[in-house]
Amino acid sequence: MFTAHISTDGTRRQSVSEHSINAAKLAESFLGSVGLSSTGKLAGLLHDGGKLTQKFDDYINGISDARRGEIDHSYAGAKYLIYEILKEGGGIEKAAAALIAHTIISHHAIHDWIDDHDDDYFTKRISKTDCYKEVSVNIKEMLAGADLDALFKKASDEICSIIRKLKTDEKEWAFYIGMLERLIESALIDADRTDTADFMSGRKTAYTSDNVLLWSEMNECMDARLNSFESIQNSLPQRERSISDRRRRISDKCADFAGHKVGACRLTVPTGGGKTLSSLRFAIKQCQNFNMDRIFYIAPFMSILEQNSDIIRSLAGDDNFLEHHSNILAEIDDENEYNEYQLHTERWDKPVIATTMVQFLNSLFSDNTSSVRRMHRLCNSVIIIDEVQSVPIKCVYLFSLAVNFLTKACGCAVVLCSATQPTFDKNKHKLMLDDMPDMIPDYQDDFAFFKRTELINAVKTHGFDDDEAAQFCYEKFRENGDLLFVVNTKSEALRFYGMLKEKAGNEAYIIHLSTNMCPAHRKKRIGTLRRFLKKRKPVICVTTQLIEAGVDISFRCVIRTLAGMDNAAQAAGRCNRNGENEGLCPVYLIDLKGENLGSLSEMKNAQDISRQILRYNNDDLLSAKIQSAYFERLYNDHGEKMAYITAKNSASLLELLSLNKDKYSACGQPKPDKYMAQAFKTAGSLFKVIDSNTRNVIVPYNKTAKSIIARLNSDISAEDFKVLLRKAQKYSVSIYSGMERKLSDSGAVDIISIFNCEIAVLKGEFYSTEYGVTAEGSERELLMY
Repeated sequence: MFTAHISTDGTRRQSVSEHSINAAKLAESFLGSVGLSSTGKLAGLLHDGGKLTQKFDDYINGISDARRGEIDHSYAGAKYLIYEILKEGGGIEKAAAALIAHTIISHHAIHDWIDDHDDDYFTKRISKTDCYKEVSVNIKEMLAGADLDALFKKASDEICSIIRKLKTDEKEWAFYIGMLERLIESALIDADRTDTADFMSGRKTAYTSDNVLLWSEMNECMDARLNSFESIQNSLPQRERSISDRRRRISDKCADFAGHKVGACRLTVPTGGGKTLSSLRFAIKQCQNFNMDRIFYIAPFMSILEQNSDIIRSLAGDDNFLEHHSNILAEIDDENEYNEYQLHTERWDKPVIATTMVQFLNSLFSDNTSSVRRMHRLCNSVIIIDEVQSVPIKCVYLFSLAVNFLTKACGCAVVLCSATQPTFDKNKHKLMLDDMPDMIPDYQDDFAFFKRTELINAVKTHGFDDDEAAQFCYEKFRENGDLLFVVNTKSEALRFYGMLKEKAGNEAYIIHLSTNMCPAHRKKRIGTLRRFLKKRKPVICVTTQLIEAGVDISFRCVIRTLAGMDNAAQAAGRCNRNGENEGLCPVYLIDLKGENLGSLSEMKNAQDISRQILRYNNDDLLSAKIQSAYFERLYNDHGEKMAYITAKNSASLLELLSLNKDKYSACGQPKPDKYMAQAFKTAGSLFKVIDSNTRNVIVPYNKTAKSIIARLNSDISAEDFKVLLRKAQKYSVSIYSGMERKLSDSGAVDIISIFNCEIAVLKGEFYSTEYGVTAEGSERELLMY
């Protein structure tokens, strides 16, 4: 018997045969919903073929001096597939064999298929001869009962069927081939790790994709919720009754839309229209009608995610729901509970999952194998993408093509939700919407009904100087009783906070809100704001775009410094949010003279486009027509920047993940297949949803934060250390390199060295209840995690 794994206590051994068969069954089941079951099975059977040697067996049993990772066991199964199963096959069989062989080689780490020496890396790997004769004999013996030729024929047919759905121009086709490889790889990595973990723990992971009963229960729960709204309608004032009726109308249309199989569609709903419940109602119905496996809710900002996760959890129940983002970790004290949560986030194995745009895009593009592992869970799912206009400019093409792959090849229904829909379908690399693209075709009527604000162009030819802007804010506060002033940078927020405190401090509560404050601090500030506003107290809040990120708060007047038109619409969503004030409340757009945006080139570009829109349009500035015009110009101006250009590599990530032309041209003979030369490792390592050159610093905000810092400075166990780090997330601030230098020069940061980690801690005098971290900076707010 050749050994694949040995239990931690050394009392149990799992054979390569047992592990390979188990992994094959899992990979087969993981890819069954997309018609790639034989492909998954074949990859699983062959992935650890390189362990069928005396050399590896001696290593794993501690007999040899070989070190971990020294023996290459992942090439052999791939070589066996090419030379013993494919043999002389050509065309689609050759492409299918190469795809599966790629995944076998990559089941521990993804690769560039043209290496740093401009050589065909795949050919290099399968040209190795180390112990191969022994492997070949032992694979034949291990899999004597399996008809590998017939299995490969089925796998080849499956891959051919998928590829036929994706044919388009050369670059996009190569991108889709790469996505197909990543999908198969995802299932293999998950199957391999799951069976290994099962053996090590002595437990069998229970897997089922049959959620028919759950969808029925969630549908009943949704109906009960809607009926409870109706039951109290008669006791509501007329205006609130009509709002409730309109929300139900939107919800009913979404439910009806689920009667046909959806690929990619838009859900355009104004603020206050009940978008979250309506999209979930569609998702539940779509899952019921078409036997789908999962519902994903994706949000760009954690404030939105946390807000809506409670709604989703109430429908799905705790046991069926996973909320995957970094803030959750801070709430977990028990180490066993933490480990279980981590396992679910690695597997995405719950039927209903809420996570961030960062995690979603990482599952599609990151080189981290934990991210790759999750990708196959997206198959045969309804994916609700909220505030879809927040997809970063650099990611637009990658996002659009990935959605195409998910809908065309993976059986997904993708719902693009926004009140300000971007024009992804009009770009060079289009997001392919369905023939019936809109869940609510007559959404303009809903915008007219829910109109609660008026966006007023107060932009001046030469802009407002600081004194004029502060005076303008003061006057609008006096007219309306409260005011939200949203600016573009943290340094502007600090400056105007000071000016307005001096100007109106005797008449109003002046509140500053910034990501220079830790999450616990911001949460308390927002709670204070809500209380003041509810009691109709005079209040002025000066902040940055962090308030636009789904924060449920409502002012009678908002002033927004010029940025994108989508920012203007988001700011307007914080004004008269629930229609609590009669008539239309004002939202003013102003521009600042000599505004210093530093390196924020995208914001400068957005401002220029907004100025053009404002100059030539007298229409309703919050209309879908205006938003569409804005996004079309924005995307036209950015062109190839939407392919994710990096400073470190002349080729875009889209190029690296498709034809990879520069490397392909430089590659000598033999060359890989033209459509299978992707640089997965390079692209994945460069891929970052957020460009954040930041460092986390724990701040002494309150007694709890100070206690955490004190304990980190004491003699603690490794387990306590991990728990304290999770708790410290609430009391941490991400500081940019410029601010880090200023703090360092001032001696503001202490470093705690513990368990091979260096933890940065801010000294008390450098953290203010008014400002947060007191070093100034003009960096834009960091919102997504």
